[in-house]
Amino acid sequence: MAVTRDDVTQAALQLEGDGRMFYLDVAEKASNDLAKRMFESLAHDELDHVEWIEQMVPGVDTAGTANRRLYARLRHIFADVPEERLRKIAASEGDVQAINVALDMEKKSVEAYDKWAAESEDDDVRKLCGMLADIERFHVQVLGNTLEYLEHTADWFMQEEQWNFEGA
Repeated sequence: MAVTRDDVTQAALQLEGDGRMFYLDVAEKASNDLAKRMFESLAHDELDHVEWIEQMVPGVDTAGTANRRLYARLRHIFADVPEERLRKIAASEGDVQAINVALDMEKKSVEAYDKWAAESEDDDVRKLCGMLADIERFHVQVLGNTLEYLEHTADWFMQEEQWNFEGA
């Protein structure tokens, strides 16, 4: 049975609204400033998704454009913290748990949007769901990167900064 525009609209609005409320809640409770700012940025993104769904016409041409906007909001998070403090940051167990819950939510969102896109006969619904699935995949990457940073800061720096070790 094909998924209708109304089915997708109602389910997606609920999904994105719940995601926004979750991110606002965990941002307020976050003990780590980097985690807090990431959650706030993701909450902002979820609000954009609600607006796109309500219009059923994406406000951007591609997921890449939306992802670049999110990245632009997030890219200064690490630059704004003094380097010596970055190396000492430890996430609270609650921040790590919140990120893991968020990762699970985002992965389930991707699955839902992919399923709705495949089941819909409406081109606009397929386009919107495809774009939202791509954006949620990017959220998974952002959350995974942040989790790696908080749990394994030295490894994160080696990977992200592409440190090289030279031996004699």
